[in-house]
Amino acid sequence: MAKDRSKTRRRLLQGLVLGFCAVLPACLCQLLVEPAQDRYIHIESFRYGKKPSVIRCNRGDRLHLTFETRDTAHSFFLEEFDIDVKIAPGDDLVSVFRPSDPEARPTIQKEVVFVARHPGWLGGLVSKSHFRCHVWCGPMHAFEQGNLIIEPNTLLFAALGLLLGIPLAGLLGVYLSRSSETCANRVGISRKGKDVFTSLPWLKRLIKRRGFQFSLVTIAMLFFYLIILTALFGTVVSGRNLGVMLTWVVWLFLLVAVLTPLGGRIWCLVCPIPFLGEALQRMALTGVRPGSVGGTNNRFFGGYRPLPKWLRSAWPRTVVFLVMGTFSTVLVASPRATGWAILGMLILATFMALIWEGRSFCRGVCPINAFVGLYSTAAKLRLTSVDPLVCQDCKARTCQKGSQNGWACPYGVCVADLTDDNSECGLCTECIKSCLYDNVTLRIEGFNRRTKIGSISQAFLAMAMLVLGLAYCIVHLGHWPWIRDAVNILDKANWGQFTIFAVLLWATALVVVPVLMLIVVAASKRLIARADADPSFRDLFLASASTTVPLGLMVWVAFVVPMLFVNISFVAQALSDPFGWGWDFFQTAGSHWHQLWPRAIPWIQVGCLLVGFGYSLATGYRAWRQIAGSRGSALRGMIPLVLFLTGLTGWLVWFLAN
Repeated sequence: MAKDRSKTRRRLLQGLVLGFCAVLPACLCQLLVEPAQDRYIHIESFRYGKKPSVIRCNRGDRLHLTFETRDTAHSFFLEEFDIDVKIAPGDDLVSVFRPSDPEARPTIQKEVVFVARHPGWLGGLVSKSHFRCHVWCGPMHAFEQGNLIIEPNTLLFAALGLLLGIPLAGLLGVYLSRSSETCANRVGISRKGKDVFTSLPWLKRLIKRRGFQFSLVTIAMLFFYLIILTALFGTVVSGRNLGVMLTWVVWLFLLVAVLTPLGGRIWCLVCPIPFLGEALQRMALTGVRPGSVGGTNNRFFGGYRPLPKWLRSAWPRTVVFLVMGTFSTVLVASPRATGWAILGMLILATFMALIWEGRSFCRGVCPINAFVGLYSTAAKLRLTSVDPLVCQDCKARTCQKGSQNGWACPYGVCVADLTDDNSECGLCTECIKSCLYDNVTLRIEGFNRRTKIGSISQAFLAMAMLVLGLAYCIVHLGHWPWIRDAVNILDKANWGQFTIFAVLLWATALVVVPVLMLIVVAASKRLIARADADPSFRDLFLASASTTVPLGLMVWVAFVVPMLFVNISFVAQALSDPFGWGWDFFQTAGSHWHQLWPRAIPWIQVGCLLVGFGYSLATGYRAWRQIAGSRGSALRGMIPLVLFLTGLTGWLVWFLAN
């Protein structure tokens, strides 16, 4: 009881610190409101941007907007203020529609006037809106956007206050904690969490059925088949192509924001990419073939050679993900590129399965595994043993080698080794079926409880993934048209600028950020003054790199939120007319564009960043406490790391809020 009261008191004090740091600057910034005035702004539209790309004003200002276009027809779509302006070449007059009533007749105006103030209490909170183009003008049309910033920026001030409050609250929690248990004891040995099979015994019976995974993969395969068909043979307008919408709007959002944080690598359970190769390798769809191939207890077809050492590290996955990240704009803007990329991965996975053991494509080069494998270390769901002592005494290792009830682990993993790191476990559930002692279960734990990096290649993957998340936000969510031009090789063929972009991206991911991390670690090592231990530079580097995992995951969540919220109407249109051939299955093909809760998007994004920042600090302290031993040494050593993470998160907050 005393411990519970102490914990409650500690959390209450931390909450008061966070509340004070957020509310005080949010209230003070309201004193910065300047008298309203009239602002006259001329907006020039072009492929693929607007000038100015950022409109700054004060709350209550009366904005007078006039428009022109350099090339083709464009629009100025600002849903929060019920404005959709259609702009025609060579015409000073514009047609003004209302997104709330798109069937109403437009008004013809030379100037659009509105007051920069959101209604009611939203006027004091909502400071940022996106204006977009709603007239298709080419493959990069989806990225033609700009920002309307209404001062004072409550979100920015509150977020910056929290950016300082989170480390203070964490420091307060460390000093108020009465636990004498060291971090080393808490990590890896603690069995806290909820056993899923104990709570849901029917789920265990279902998973043990041989047709369980096959049924799920078959459903996913049908969707992939539809995606490939519509991407390759449907309309070239990405916003109307079902393959693009399902892949880069629906699936990417679910993978990044839902499946990975909650379920870890649960996508690998249903992923259809390795399905065909695995079926050929096993010569079975659901049954198990006992035998003896490659040290397993099963029979396999094909070479079934051991996976080469160079494919076992994270380096190949890092390179493949960087390649796809470099051409991400092409994949999103070109349905054909999306279709061929998915089909190519399907073919490569099948080919590799006939040569090497298990899911060699997934383990070696799969870009999806690069993401879910890394960020599954922070997830809530993990596969583990019921009793670790049973695994220690087990000599058969059927969870890894297979049995008459289940196939050998396609990832080459033994459940006994899944103590802290689950990044290599693909949750295929074969070990649940094959274990002789029924000693495998699924466990739900606290988010980010076991985030840990164990190799240099994984550390570089974590840093590269963070850089790619930042690059995606800048390119796809930023308002700078010159950056969009630099990556536009589809219709402008800017190969010189694209090469510069690619070099900068790769250099930042593989050189600049790792060098910064090395500098941080070197400074930290000098601050650790301990006579009884001298932590290795490698251990400190891995511990510091692990802090990029929760922050990196939340950067990706912040990126995919607007992808879904802005394009949800296009998903409904594409579902009704998947190929863009004039069909209308669900009577939604002609529906009008409406965004989902656009006023909340910046708040959700910034909230995700601050949550990731907090978890990154917690990850860093846990790792440094293991290495440095004493609380004081860990806190001193973390000072450069905290400064680095605070600066990076602060820039991201500025980018997304301001």
